[in-house]
Amino acid sequence: MKIWHICITKLIVRKFELSLLCNMRLLATTLILFICLLGSCTSEYEERMAEAKILQDRFLLVEETNVLSPSGELVNEMAKLELEIEFLAKVSGNEEMFLREIDKD
Repeated sequence: MKIWHICITKLIVRKFELSLLCNMRLLATTLILFICLLGSCTSEYEERMAEAKILQDRFLLVEETNVLSPSGELVNEMAKLELEIEFLAKVSGNEEMFLREIDKD
């Protein structure tokens, strides 16, 4: 009778340990995913900001060229660049701050 008690107790303890181990793995996986998502949001904003700064530099170059030799194509290019920058600002989550940061440079 004692052997059955010991076997059943070991089985219950082992099952509990496995359950606890699975819960710990699930918690660890969830934390890792959360940290990755948090880091990914920041880098995505920074990527959009870098792209917008490149577009802003290009806009300024086209604007200078248009002053030296005015052209309808250059005006259209400037309008297109402005729309792309505005789009990046909207999808950034904080349009006003995004545009202020672009204009700062």
